[in-house]
Amino acid sequence: MGIPCIPGGGMTAEMRCNIIERYKPTILATLPSQLLRLGRVMQGLGLDPARSSIKTLFTGGEPAAGISTTRARLEDLWGARLVEFYGCTEASPHSGGYSCPASSLPGQQVHTHLMEDFQIWELVDPDTLKPVAEGECGITICTNMNSESSSQLRFIVGDYTTFNSSPCDCGRTHVRAMGGFSGRADDLINLRGLKFYPSVIEEAVRAVAGVGDEYDATIETNKAGIDVMTVRVEHADFESSETVARAVAYEVRTRIEVRCEVEIIAPDTLPKTEFKAKRIFDNRNKR
Repeated sequence: MGIPCIPGGGMTAEMRCNIIERYKPTILATLPSQLLRLGRVMQGLGLDPARSSIKTLFTGGEPAAGISTTRARLEDLWGARLVEFYGCTEASPHSGGYSCPASSLPGQQVHTHLMEDFQIWELVDPDTLKPVAEGECGITICTNMNSESSSQLRFIVGDYTTFNSSPCDCGRTHVRAMGGFSGRADDLINLRGLKFYPSVIEEAVRAVAGVGDEYDATIETNKAGIDVMTVRVEHADFESSETVARAVAYEVRTRIEVRCEVEIIAPDTLPKTEFKAKRIFDNRNKR
């Protein structure tokens, strides 16, 4: 039995948590940010998500499986296995890919199988739209073969990944997106000549123990004409705020070689995520 907990619909997070307690579903389907939100609300109600009936977290819409720190946080919070689906409504009304069970085994890289039995998936260069060689990074393009009313030919989904068509340990032969999906082409950030995806900041922030679920990062141009990024994270222990700030700055720098400012703020300061999480705010075009 599963329950979809989609944001909106006139239901509060508390109501959804009560439904979980009452009907005992084993599958919870929603955005990764909402899985964190629901888990914390359950804790606030005196309930333990890890002791709930939920055994599988079925998620999509935001990167999760490929961000090791987010995946670990979700699976620890709920005591459940995380399964990610991939696709887009424009290309098909159903999932176009799914987490491979073999990728959850120790020592295995996370990857996503794409449903090649009724979709054609390609990987192309984001600038030339020409095919890239297997093992090279590109953006996804999908052609669906099972929709009569809204067929899509070579629809640019636009997510970065690398393909691997070799046999998988799980026995499936569908092509794999190795490492999941790092981000959309239009989400790519260029900061002082270094390019990265928002998912990298998420992985860095959640690598630091004690940091809350909500965070944000703002990119602005200072008076000297230099683009700078400030990351705000929530942490309960202000006595260790300098240590936490240094740790977050270090995790960011080791991943993208960018020095950033880190601001430690009190828990529950940042707005709770209600829909798809937007955590990176680029204000450089607003000056």
